[in-house]
Amino acid sequence: MTATAIAAAESPDVAGPRTSVRSTLAVSLLAALVPALVGLAFLGRYGWDRDELYFLEASHHLAFGYVDFPPLTALVGWAVVGVFGTSLDALRLTTMVIGLTSVAFVALSARELGGGLRAQALAALAWATAPIALGAASIFHPTWLDLGAETATLYLVLVAVTRPMPRLWPAVGVMAGIGLEAKYTIATLLLALVAGLALTPQRRVLRTRGPWIAAGIAFVLLLPNIAWEIHHGWPSAAFAHSQRAQTADDTPPPAYVADAVVFLAACAALAVIGGVWMWRRPPLRAFAWAALLVVVGFGLEQGRGYYPLPAMIVCVAAGAVALERWRPAIRWRRRAVLGALVAFQLLVIAVAAQVVVPIRSTTGMIDSGVWSVSFFKDEIGWPEMVAQTARAWRSLPAAERTHAAILAQNYGEAGALARFGPSLGLPQPLSGHLSWQYWRPARLPQRTVLTVGYDPGTLRGMCTSYRRLATIENPYNLDNEERGRIIAVCRLPQPLGDIWHSRIASDNL
Repeated sequence: MTATAIAAAESPDVAGPRTSVRSTLAVSLLAALVPALVGLAFLGRYGWDRDELYFLEASHHLAFGYVDFPPLTALVGWAVVGVFGTSLDALRLTTMVIGLTSVAFVALSARELGGGLRAQALAALAWATAPIALGAASIFHPTWLDLGAETATLYLVLVAVTRPMPRLWPAVGVMAGIGLEAKYTIATLLLALVAGLALTPQRRVLRTRGPWIAAGIAFVLLLPNIAWEIHHGWPSAAFAHSQRAQTADDTPPPAYVADAVVFLAACAALAVIGGVWMWRRPPLRAFAWAALLVVVGFGLEQGRGYYPLPAMIVCVAAGAVALERWRPAIRWRRRAVLGALVAFQLLVIAVAAQVVVPIRSTTGMIDSGVWSVSFFKDEIGWPEMVAQTARAWRSLPAAERTHAAILAQNYGEAGALARFGPSLGLPQPLSGHLSWQYWRPARLPQRTVLTVGYDPGTLRGMCTSYRRLATIENPYNLDNEERGRIIAVCRLPQPLGDIWHSRIASDNL
């Protein structure tokens, strides 16, 4: 069956009778149990990720902004640590629950489009078992906050526009504002929605007050972050430029498309079917436009393959509704299509699950080569690196340690030293990388620093002299970003504070 054939099927009565919300949420909860149970089974298997260590430290330095992420992640981390202590499991479970609310929003979207329980269950289960949802417990990260906020915003806009229900626009503004404080990528979806409405008969919605009230509320919620950016000289803009350069190298256009399909699995097919189905129905065409513009926009911006995925939920829901409403002349065709979707989903899960879920043992993950195509390599070796640093620190004369500092090259090393260092007698580390540049004492008189992670070339330009004390290694000989870097004692030509802004602080990834 082709997407065109499905699009030609009988249009559902979007405004007609719907199943109860309770039934939809029950279906969603059952579907969400799949990724939740998978996540619980392998929670925290390899340890802290470098980003998690960074966000943990940010939770101890609450602010209205950070160089490379808005403040919501740090606020969530602060709340979790306040209730549960420094628990990796609690942090991951919190953002997992927030991310998996997307399962409910995809089912609710199917309901809103006129789909029955079968369509809602298909949409929810396809989304819940796609790699994007299966990996929700793998890392404490803004990605899951963004997933929850974007899918909630998109669903609210769908209801506000199609019923119509103007009184929902303030809620759209609140959710969009929360999303902007979680991850700036939601701005692409918001612009795409405005463009989608402007390009379709639904443009009349833009002539009402509702969308602009929503925009005003979102802007007000973002104002503290904007004030922080202005006060600090817009560091996030410099970071975004450096990040774009790296993602362009990591994710060329073919990889961008392939990654998106792998993360979505069968939902990719449902999204195509649903996009065509909505395109053929003028009241829904704006949402097909929005999804297309988001995919193209992040592709042109050379973003990562998972960036546009939250914008796909209405298309995925529409695809499930189209299949439910399809009445092929030959009955087995529908079963064949559903069978093909299930087979594709299972195939992708079999290949990709080990990349997004720590299914394998640490040695199994390394021996199989999975580490080279996943972020798990950034969870290996942090306690060992800190132990090496502690031995190097103790090798310095006690009198010298009194007037010295530990300086980490990047945020991962600094986060690990902050997390594991105190139990080994290490002082609070310093780093100029990203937001760490602001988390330092006002005075830095030290002229001796124990550097962690700096390369010899940088040390030659920064120090009057330096001496290598150790080479960073991990017990698995895994070639991650830290292995092979050096720990050295460095004599500075000036006090550390005098060279901080010129030689140490950096907004670049």
